[in-house]
Amino acid sequence: MVKISEIQISIICIVATEFCERFSFCGVRTILSIYLRNELMLSENTSTIVYHVFIMGCYIIPTIGAICADSVVGKYRTILYFSLIYLAGNILMCGASICSVQLSKMFFTPVGLFLIAFGTGGVKPCVAAFGGDQFYLPDQREELQHFFSLFYFSINLGGFMGMTITPILRQVVTCFGEDTCYPLVFGFPATLMMVSIVLFVIGKPWYRIKYPKKNVMLDFIKCAFYALAKRMVRDTKRYDHWLDYAQDKYSRKLIDDMKIVFSVLFLFLPVPLFWSLFDQQGSRWTFQASHMNGYVFGFEIVPDQMQVINPAMVLVMIPFFDIILKPVMASCRILDNNLSRMAVGGFAASLAFFSAGIVETVLEKTYPELPDKQHSSMFIVNTLPCELDVLNPFNKSLTMQSSEMIMFKNMPADNSQHYKLIVEAPLLCGNIKMKKNYFQMYLTPIENQVDTVIIGMDVTNRIKVFLTDPIDFKKSLNGKARVRIAYMKSSGNLNNVTVSLKNKEGLQDVYFVQDSENIYLATSGYMELPDGKYKCIISSAEIPVITTKNIVLEFGGIYALIIRESFRGIEFLEVYPMAAANSVNILWLIPQYFFISVAEIFFAIAGLEFAFMQAPKSMKTVTIAGWYMSVAIGNFLVILVTQASIFKSQAQEFFLFAILIIIDMIIFLRIVSKYRFVQLEADSSIYLFRGEQCPLIKEESLHLYGNVEDEDKE
Repeated sequence: MVKISEIQISIICIVATEFCERFSFCGVRTILSIYLRNELMLSENTSTIVYHVFIMGCYIIPTIGAICADSVVGKYRTILYFSLIYLAGNILMCGASICSVQLSKMFFTPVGLFLIAFGTGGVKPCVAAFGGDQFYLPDQREELQHFFSLFYFSINLGGFMGMTITPILRQVVTCFGEDTCYPLVFGFPATLMMVSIVLFVIGKPWYRIKYPKKNVMLDFIKCAFYALAKRMVRDTKRYDHWLDYAQDKYSRKLIDDMKIVFSVLFLFLPVPLFWSLFDQQGSRWTFQASHMNGYVFGFEIVPDQMQVINPAMVLVMIPFFDIILKPVMASCRILDNNLSRMAVGGFAASLAFFSAGIVETVLEKTYPELPDKQHSSMFIVNTLPCELDVLNPFNKSLTMQSSEMIMFKNMPADNSQHYKLIVEAPLLCGNIKMKKNYFQMYLTPIENQVDTVIIGMDVTNRIKVFLTDPIDFKKSLNGKARVRIAYMKSSGNLNNVTVSLKNKEGLQDVYFVQDSENIYLATSGYMELPDGKYKCIISSAEIPVITTKNIVLEFGGIYALIIRESFRGIEFLEVYPMAAANSVNILWLIPQYFFISVAEIFFAIAGLEFAFMQAPKSMKTVTIAGWYMSVAIGNFLVILVTQASIFKSQAQEFFLFAILIIIDMIIFLRIVSKYRFVQLEADSSIYLFRGEQCPLIKEESLHLYGNVEDEDKE
């Protein structure tokens, strides 16, 4: 009989290993979408696709890990070898983030992500199954169930700490002249992965290590193909189950074990849609949070930190569910099996996405008005000190006041259509005598693009119109304000001009205006600055401080700072909000995180336990790999929906997912109603729970076996 202390030591090592691995993985995953968008300059849609391709890879590779564990080197060595690959990926990501050359980042980042996905994917199906191997069934069945709760608790505790600490490191620490420190952000998970490997190796003397005696996966595949081939032969004896056609070549035990595995995998068919909802926390929900106001009681919550709510809630819910709710449900015979609990989790996920859709509907009212398909929009800004008559692209004349900004919405745009813009000023514009007070130009609007036209003058007091680069309405994932500077040169008397924005905490961002005789409009990239009051200071080589002005930047707003110089001075300095600041508080996301956490408690823990408990002893990692494969397929569904761009409104997409998961769970319940639970004992013998369900596995096709000798222990 095994000593309890030995089991405890082995379980402690396994759970601690999983905690460190989850800490590392969730830390990388939490900031990945931000890193892709802010550092690699990918769009939100492209970042979403790359993020879900990465997650998909993490859950496809478990199939390879399962084959290695069940058929080649065993679970212990599989975990160790793939962990080393995982560590190499973390180190490469750290190195890639140090590279100052964008091309190097674009090359090494995918390689690093591939190694991380390959490493974590190989480990995933093995750790839970390896932990389960430490127990003797059926005597320790109850202890095994508690292990799965503890195991999932460690997953969420590691995830919680990774999601909490990693964004803080990204936000607070700076290095290499940047306002963030991604080398530390990726280096810290790499260190944790080293700790994970060390802890796992330390526990080896106490592990119950099983090694495969034969290539089970190879026999599994060969038997399946042989049975299918025999079934297609017309003169072959007919059987009720297609796998029975292989009984002339393969053992009864293998065939019965395969029937169990296929019945479990059949139940997993509706599961991917759940994961397509659940994993949007790291992409769509994070982008949704970036459009909201993160201030709560004077403290700022950055968007990527909202992902912490899910593991935090799960950490609180698991003890409540395991100690209180589960025994109550068992005594009342309500939701007393894993499959019924999974269905409840699916319906809870639908509530989460209905909630997300409602919040998004409110948020959309605060979004900038972007042009429709095959349309364009345009802002016009008057920087002259007088009224202007403008014949706009719709052939309507209007008068613009000094400093006024107007917007023309939804102009038809086919990328070849031209619009004539005519601007006329009085000969005496304020105190300036105009040498030319009339200007016309042709604009070619680009589909889905919003341009800014700035009306100013050149060095000879001739009216002139400038066209800036298109406005980027992408919100900062840090909740910061985004500012772009447009500097018009009306004289050649100022050199080495700098525009500084400085707040009371001493934070300063500086734009150096390009000196060139041929450039009359200099435009900066977007600066990301914390919200608050700033002093705008303009200086040059000739004049230390030309002018100053106080401006206010609000949380998540997008601004254009427009400046016009004239004869050793600044004649125009104004800041314009191009997109409204975030006004809806981020706490409105809590209901959807609550529902998705409830969904995870009911769905994920029950599903993982079901995949292990219902699988034959020699194929436990196969069913767990099938469980993780459903996660990969779920992420692939998100990629398809994102690429298809079916909806203009993100809220509509959320509502679609909510409705789909309801339909999906109804189908799941229909499949579940025909399933008969199978009890697997340590010696691989099986018996059926007597119930009223119709079996997916025919009872007469299952044989009982005598004791099977335990696998060798090294």
